[in-house]
Amino acid sequence: MTSKKEEIMSHIIHRALSGGEISDGTNHESDDGHGQFGVHVEFEDLYYAILFVTAIFVGGKIANQVLMPSLVGEIIVGIVLGPNLLEFVPSIFTEAFVFLGEIGLILLVIEAGIDIDLTTMKLIGTRGIIIAIVGSILPIGIAVGIAFALGLDTVGAIAAGAAFGPTSLGIAMNILRSAKIVNTPVGQLIIAAAIIDDMIALVILSQLGALVGTLTVSSVLIPIVSAVSFLVLGGYIAVFVVPKYLDRYVFTKVSAENKGYASMGILFLLLLGLMPATKYAKASYLMGSFIAGLVFCSNHAAHVSFVSQLKRVMQWLMRIFFAATIGFQVPVKSFASYEVIWKGLVFTLALVGKLLTGF
Repeated sequence: MTSKKEEIMSHIIHRALSGGEISDGTNHESDDGHGQFGVHVEFEDLYYAILFVTAIFVGGKIANQVLMPSLVGEIIVGIVLGPNLLEFVPSIFTEAFVFLGEIGLILLVIEAGIDIDLTTMKLIGTRGIIIAIVGSILPIGIAVGIAFALGLDTVGAIAAGAAFGPTSLGIAMNILRSAKIVNTPVGQLIIAAAIIDDMIALVILSQLGALVGTLTVSSVLIPIVSAVSFLVLGGYIAVFVVPKYLDRYVFTKVSAENKGYASMGILFLLLLGLMPATKYAKASYLMGSFIAGLVFCSNHAAHVSFVSQLKRVMQWLMRIFFAATIGFQVPVKSFASYEVIWKGLVFTLALVGKLLTGF
């Protein structure tokens, strides 16, 4: 009853402000069930959503107090309050939170591209490639071996191996920023390794898809050629070609105080082009995001403008990313199985491959 009164009052206020006629408020539903005068959410849903965001923030701070990265607490909050356990988050908002987290990840990958230090990368380039390859191949090989030992078929073994291949750039960047070592040689080395790791894992997953479906030459080769081409050729163009043209034909016509805004505009135009290009070329839209940021890695104005305008927004979006985009995906109720627990513990031995790359 109260909700109906609120709906009628909202309708009366809307019609009065817009100069329209005020009806009796008895028939405001269209055929598809939505109100004719706007989209509304229930107060309880909104209140629980705000409680969830607050819990994410508190969970991260508690993790910091016990000397763990804040993302650990944020992921735990997402697991506990998410749809796979307590279902505290209103169902109408679960996809929205995951969506916001994905936006945060895209912005973080752009920042990773902007933060690339070319001088440092030249010094560690070969090492970065070696570490990335070893850091992918070792855990993948160990996981595949464990999978076969546990009786999985070829497809299942490859899937298990691919799960241990990537080094999450989102998590890596979060930890590097917290430690303030993003622009150090070690930080740049980790970023380079994480990007190459993700490319290798993406190629392996594409091959897994080919094995499940109809196996053709194109289904095998296109993802490999696409990923390597965008990373190598696209990276070269982003670093050595595009910036020269921008400096010569665009930034010379823009005042110094507006250079940051112009850089941001061009950055997002590139992003809008590269994301679908990499996605539909069977690579990853995150690679397109990284390349868009890489164009401005030597542009100080773009870096300052990006950080000043998006830093706080990104902090909250990344909290939501860890809680929702990651936390909501954990099927925690399935962990009650003894078989799942002991096999999961055995598979963690594959992480030894990651640890060995540190030496």
